Amino acid sequence: VAAMGMFLGMQSATTANTIMFATYFNKASMSGVVQMIGFLPMVLFLPFIKKLVNKFGKKEASVVGTIVSVVGGVIMLIFPSIENRDTALIVYLLGLVAFGIGMGVYTCVSWAMMADAIDYNEWKFGTREEGMVYSLHSFFRKLAQGVGPSIVLVIMGALGYVSELGTIGQSADTAHNMCWLVAGLYLFSAVVQFIGVALIYNLDKKTLEKMNAELAEKHAVE
Repeated sequence: VAAMGMFLGMQSATTANTIMFATYFNKASMSGVVQMIGFLPMVLFLPFIKKLVNKFGKKEASVVGTIVSVVGGVIMLIFPSIENRDTALIVYLLGLVAFGIGMGVYTCVSWAMMADAIDYNEWKFGTREEGMVYSLHSFFRKLAQGVGPSIVLVIMGALGYVSELGTIGQSADTAHNMCWLVAGLYLFSAVVQFIGVALIYNLDKKTLEKMNAELAEKHAVE
């Protein structure tokens, strides 16, 4: 669920984001650079993620990260209502950085969390399903990457987007609508990530320690 939320928000916002920068901010060349800013915090977190996880736990650190991402999404909802475009761009960038910081935590530990889910299956049911877990994760990521942009294109059409006009030929109202759409997609992405990590994934640090200890004891006997 968290992975789907991440890809639905990030991948689906790409087209609307391009139109927003080209028509609303009149800075088409900045679109790709700004997208990179959203991923930069993930790289910055890599040297510190092990210390954070050891101290707080994978789930706990990821939950805090998703909350930061939600805050970033809420900040983004402010910028479309700001009349001054330069100020609006600054607010958007602040929201994007916050979103990226939160997403960076989850992204760095997501594969380790899946490994823990495999161990959890063995702990609870006595079987290991590595192939099933990784294939399901891969399937839903691809589903989000494929279906997400298609759904967003339908929404964009409802908001006035005309594909024949290209990226820079959209009306001012459509460009403004793209701002709301981009902000909404990022917020939706963050909320879905929070639901997946905080409310569905149930391996907190205490449970994980208990599980690992019991599995180690079981394997030692075997």
